[in-house]
Amino acid sequence: MTRTTTTLPHRSRHAAWALVPAALLWAIPAHATEEDAQVWFYYNTVVPLDDKTTALIEFSPRWRDEGPDLLQTRATVEMDLSRALSIGAGAAYIEYSGGSEFRPHQQISFDAGPISFRTRLEQRFFEDAPRPQIRFRQRVATSVPLGEHTELTANVEYLHNLRPERRDKEAGVDSWRGLIGIEQALSEHLTLEVDYHVILAPREGKPDQLSHIPRMTLTQRF
Repeated sequence: MTRTTTTLPHRSRHAAWALVPAALLWAIPAHATEEDAQVWFYYNTVVPLDDKTTALIEFSPRWRDEGPDLLQTRATVEMDLSRALSIGAGAAYIEYSGGSEFRPHQQISFDAGPISFRTRLEQRFFEDAPRPQIRFRQRVATSVPLGEHTELTANVEYLHNLRPERRDKEAGVDSWRGLIGIEQALSEHLTLEVDYHVILAPREGKPDQLSHIPRMTLTQRF
């Protein structure tokens, strides 16, 4: 998919400012008292459908030391409206021991120089839940070239539960998430990204949950 690009000198001048949103997240969860570790792996396939439309197919097994391991499969179709603006929609299916979730989503993305913004709305259908949960997600991301085929990547994301799946639950903050890592081009069509991902999930009446997640993403583009 076509995106607005900037030259290396221009992006380097903005690097420090662009990384601020992701860095701020590391100061937020200092009060969290319960922590866990997870490992996430992604295999992504990016397929152009035409000059302005791209399909992304995502396969992601996740291992957790608290809660069941899970497997997420997601497909998203995204269309460029301009060089900086795109819209998209898709759905994910998440399967884990004891249950499953079906999750359609709609999104809009905007690139502004070294910073990109993605706003996503999700409808989460859980087994045995009386209604779908509606969740809002706002992500701010950046990437800074470190070499000809290497980039430093970072993002911070805010997730808000607009409508819980049960009427006895209250709407509110779902989590804060942050990521920092390195992306390396292995070939013209294949990239590998290795990240550290952190999730802070506020919990009513008990300590907040802080998750530390090593993450690896292999992306193939056709």
